[in-house]
Amino acid sequence: MKQFHFSNAKGGVIAIVPRQVRALKTRDALLAAVEALVAAEGAEAVTTTRLASVTGVSVGTIYRYFRDRDALLLAAYDATVTRIVRTCGAALEQIDPGLPVADAARKLLGLYLDTADAIPAHSGLLAAMRAIRPIAADQGGNNETAIVGDLLAPFLQKFTGAADVEPARLHFMSVLLGTLVDLYLVTRDRGERTRLRGEIEAHMLLALDRALSR
Repeated sequence: MKQFHFSNAKGGVIAIVPRQVRALKTRDALLAAVEALVAAEGAEAVTTTRLASVTGVSVGTIYRYFRDRDALLLAAYDATVTRIVRTCGAALEQIDPGLPVADAARKLLGLYLDTADAIPAHSGLLAAMRAIRPIAADQGGNNETAIVGDLLAPFLQKFTGAADVEPARLHFMSVLLGTLVDLYLVTRDRGERTRLRGEIEAHMLLALDRALSR
């Protein structure tokens, strides 16, 4: 069995995804180190030389997993999104199905934002991602697929009974909320963040209403 296979990442970056346990652990350790560097010093601190120094993994080996620095940052960002979606997906299962849909939506949105805020590197990785990956490539990619498939669609089915919302409407909701959430996450001013939370909630409820209209 081969240890690696190639995967087309969004934005045209080719990443190598390992298959064997040891290789997966090495890749995960590299991404964890990227995340730690971004949290402590910012995305500018991430270089293959610095990464090799803090992990003990040779630069040559790093390039077996990631084509370049951009691929490292994109993969680390995607990994944080995966964690956020998994946390919120698990919480969604525990939300009382008898809760009014608007209240349930507010609860899930608040959890998503709080979970993202609790990852120190997420906003820095988000900013780096936006500088690397075209918006068009990000929309409709793996992250949106996970958000729609693991959060939006299950939410709608659980709290509205709508199992057949048009994919175009789900995509619109994902893009709209994703854009506003990203703006919130890269904003540092507390007052502005509070205002943005209100804006995201208002747009979410409006988009939810329109998605359910026939």
